[in-house]
Order: sequence, then structure tokens, then C-alpha cells
Amino acid sequence: MIKHIVFTKFENADEQAPVASEMLLALNDTVPQIRSIETGRDFKHSERSFDLALIVTFDTKEDLEIYDHHPEHEKARAYIKAHRTATATVDFEF
Repeated sequence: MIKHIVFTKFENADEQAPVASEMLLALNDTVPQIRSIETGRDFKHSERSFDLALIVTFDTKEDLEIYDHHPEHEKARAYIKAHRTATATVDFEF
């Protein structure tokens, strides 16, 4: 199994994080390789905090690659790239 975790900081988190979250969660309906998907907004707001977390689970590395290049994911990624100030990603097997 594969866990894909992404943290994103936005220019205007109150406006952009909910839109990004909605776009990402909608991928569950269009990308069959997704086993589970969740997003969460940071409530602590420390200097180390990111605004939005994404956690997606896949069966295989190949499924992650399919997701990564899926057209609907590309749309979500384009929105996020247009409004982010920082991002970090971790992909691991478990």
C-alpha cells in the first residue's frame, strides 16, 4: 500500500484552501485507483504550520502514478500551484 501526503501553504488560506480541498476530494469520484482520500485544514497556525493537508492511499506505486497524471488531478494541481506559497510531499509504502 502507498500513502501520498501533501502539505500546502496558500496566499489566502481562508479562500483558497476550501476550494482546493473540494477539488481534491472530488477526485475520489473520478480516479478509481484512490483507495481513500482526506483533507484537513490546520487550526494551530504556528510558524511551522501548513494550511492544508492531503492524505491519499493507493494499492500500488503504479496507481499513484496514474493518479498523478489523471486530467482531473492536473486541474486540481494547477489551481493549487497558482495559489500556493509552499508545499511539501511524502510518499511511502506501508
